[in-house]
Amino acid sequence: MPSFWNDEPILQDQLKQVSHTIEHTVSTAHGFIRPILLDHVQGVGKMLRPALVLITSQLGDHEVAEDAIRVGSIIELIHLASLVHDDILDSASQRRGKSTIYAKLGAKQAVLAGDFLLAKALLLTNGRERGMDSRVVSAALSRLCESELDQDAGVGNFFISVPTYLRRIAGKTASLFALSCYGGAALQEGPAIQTMRCHRIGYCMGMAFQIQDDILDYSGSSATLGKATGNDLKCGIPTLPLLYALNEERSRGSAELATLLSQASMPLKGRSVKRALELVHALGGVQKAQNLAESYQKRALKDIENLENAEVRRQLLHLFAKLSGRSL
Repeated sequence: MPSFWNDEPILQDQLKQVSHTIEHTVSTAHGFIRPILLDHVQGVGKMLRPALVLITSQLGDHEVAEDAIRVGSIIELIHLASLVHDDILDSASQRRGKSTIYAKLGAKQAVLAGDFLLAKALLLTNGRERGMDSRVVSAALSRLCESELDQDAGVGNFFISVPTYLRRIAGKTASLFALSCYGGAALQEGPAIQTMRCHRIGYCMGMAFQIQDDILDYSGSSATLGKATGNDLKCGIPTLPLLYALNEERSRGSAELATLLSQASMPLKGRSVKRALELVHALGGVQKAQNLAESYQKRALKDIENLENAEVRRQLLHLFAKLSGRSL
């Protein structure tokens, strides 16, 4: 369990139960894949998505801790499966400083490993979690897969629009954050306005989180990220700092960055990546992306302040404060 939750002991204990549920579920895998999958699910990050389920499940008087742990496990398994598929698309050899399933098994078996995790997530959905049945999970999963397919089909095309990028991350990241907050609140069967408010909180939090994650690819360090900076560029994936930089360059009537990207072969070579990173910073792409991330944060914070449960407000605001200074 990551130290990220040391200052929330009750929540940390519940997240340990989520981890145990996931490990028990994955332990049913057979043969050589079992230890590889267990290593993958034990190398968890901050477990933000199940934490959001657990926090928002407090918005009522029903005792739903068991269901919240199950729903959190379902969503985290979907997330873990998406990481396996992401690493295949990115040809990533490491994640958080550890070898990826793709690096260990190759693309074909890694795809099947990710699919196995998705199947296990759906099997955990038993239909008894109020407002959180397999149709809800499947809808979010469909959106996630559609966004991954769209991104994969467009690898190497750096010249997409900002709205196209925002639609992609809405499916890839914000959909699961929104599902987490909505699913937790839905367990209480409270007012519809409350569950929809939680959905908005999760959506805006997810959008801000992904934009910040994309910014870190331009501004982070290999030591803290557990992967090389500029990896999205190298793999032909356009993200918001780059798109804003290209728009700014176009408005200035120059084209060095656009020319560099249009003439480069995939994967982008080290020298080209370095120069592109420099240009994105010089053109203000990183700062403008940060401004948009902060606007999503403000929208989420406004909804959080309107939640009636003081403890839920405190936990969500505390989480926001910690994420705003994250280096991962």
